[in-house]
Amino acid sequence: MKNVLFIAGLKEEYYYLPFVEACKERNITIYLFDSSRFPEQAAVSIKCDGLAMSGFVDVIKYVGNEHEDIRLPISDINIAWHLREGTNSLEKESDSIEKRFARNESRVALRSFFSILPCVWVNRKEDVDRLSSNKFYQQIMAQKCGLLTPRTLISNDPASVAEFSASDGDILLKSMGYIKLDDNGEYFLYSQRFTPNELRKAKRAICCCPIFAQKYIEKSCEHRVMVIGDRVLSCKIDSQASEKTKTDWRHYDFENVAHIASELPTSVKDSLKRFMTEVGLRYGAIDLIETPQGEFVFLEVNPSGQWGWIADLAGLPIPKAVADMLESF
Repeated sequence: MKNVLFIAGLKEEYYYLPFVEACKERNITIYLFDSSRFPEQAAVSIKCDGLAMSGFVDVIKYVGNEHEDIRLPISDINIAWHLREGTNSLEKESDSIEKRFARNESRVALRSFFSILPCVWVNRKEDVDRLSSNKFYQQIMAQKCGLLTPRTLISNDPASVAEFSASDGDILLKSMGYIKLDDNGEYFLYSQRFTPNELRKAKRAICCCPIFAQKYIEKSCEHRVMVIGDRVLSCKIDSQASEKTKTDWRHYDFENVAHIASELPTSVKDSLKRFMTEVGLRYGAIDLIETPQGEFVFLEVNPSGQWGWIADLAGLPIPKAVADMLESF
């Protein structure tokens, strides 16, 4: 029996429960650690005696359709996966210094705990953190692995932006990070296409906030690709079939935009697997553009990217692939 520890928020169950379901008929037991429950609702204890490590963590064990709170020895953890971390309560200026100190010590304790777990990792927290909101680093690593990437600029210097956008064609602006724009998290920024002239007129805005600019690449279609261990599962998104999704497929138009299981060229799949190895991931969602000339251009990887809709629409066996990966370790 293999014991797998998911590090994920309880509120993210829509994301991980299909994996739990897929593992029911396997020689796998799933445990969940929600870091937002620590330290008030869950305990962690680690002891170091020379090179010997021991201790336990309070987790939720999934048994069939039920789950229960248990205390799991760290020596019993075979595989760990930093999946979708729970969110701790936001710090407030009114919080006491004792509360702020305890919260910071809790973060450091968990970092120590995650770093010493003597097990196989799918995705480590430090690798996920290094990649999150760091599209530039991702692109450099993708280039090293033989993947094409767009010409890119990060700058708050209007002259640099004007020079970058001076050649023919439009520029795509994207946000570099994720931030809630409303209390419910219902609004966020999509990629926007701008002409060089529009950017020349936006000097003040550029000075006040650095932009992430890419040369706009014409698309034949786009691909949402799940790399799961050695498997590469691709969904072809016919984004150019709808005005709503031409620039950014996340505007979603399911009635008019086909989502079809597709097979990427072997050379592209090999480069994607090399990239995942280089950045320390065994699981991730990758976005690609396919150009009218048949070239594949890497945009980014999300180590915890959503996948449910492509599994449903394109029939991709993502939960099964995850269970196969965990069973193979």
